[in-house]
Amino acid sequence: MNTRTIVHAHEPDAEPADAIAGRLRGQGVQILSSGPYQFLVSGKKDEVAQALGEAKGWAVSEESFVPPPNTRVSVKRPPQ
Repeated sequence: MNTRTIVHAHEPDAEPADAIAGRLRGQGVQILSSGPYQFLVSGKKDEVAQALGEAKGWAVSEESFVPPPNTRVSVKRPPQ
């Protein structure tokens, strides 16, 4: 399975996203999706962090999933 990682800005005075995108692409990291303050990239967290370097105001985290709640659960009896 291909590993995906999130690169996101966490400070208001972070480096511009265009500069970060150029830095990542220059190191061979594939950007799958982007927004003004975050990127979804292909690669392991450590490899992406190394490609990002010491970019001011940016952090790297692993992609995570939260399953949707079970909406089919019903109340067994009314509260007393």
